[in-house]
Amino acid sequence: MTDGKLQWTTDQLRKLQHQDPTFEATVDVSGFVPKEQDIIAVAPAYVQGEFFIEEGEPERYHFDLRIITTLTVACSRTLEPVEVEMDFLVYEHFAEDEEDLNRRLEGITIDLLPVVWSNIYLEKPMRVIHPDALDDDRFEPSEEDEGVNPLLSELEKFKG
Repeated sequence: MTDGKLQWTTDQLRKLQHQDPTFEATVDVSGFVPKEQDIIAVAPAYVQGEFFIEEGEPERYHFDLRIITTLTVACSRTLEPVEVEMDFLVYEHFAEDEEDLNRRLEGITIDLLPVVWSNIYLEKPMRVIHPDALDDDRFEPSEEDEGVNPLLSELEKFKG
């Protein structure tokens, strides 16, 4: 199943599980990027995966995903754009119950697009340094930075 979308009804999934439970798609998640974040851009994400349905009450839909994309984020030191390549695996579960390990299935449709974005966002490094900034001595501590701050020198008395 390679139709380029990541949304199915539960009936579609039940039919597909016996034919071809694999899928792949390239999706645009740029609409999910919050304006005030350090993310400058996100390339279309390539998603490859497979699913299976666990029969029972409630029925559970399991998705094993591989997500590949490139984020462009601001360097923590220089604010210059830095490309961060991402390639990671995700295991998601949908069900109608409130169990912690499951995403809540509401209605009859499973849409993986928000799931893909939330996992990209979770995998984003908290701090990225541009390769040119690593060798820049402007960001190295100077000798005067290594001494005790005069405002904190009184705290030395309380050391134990």
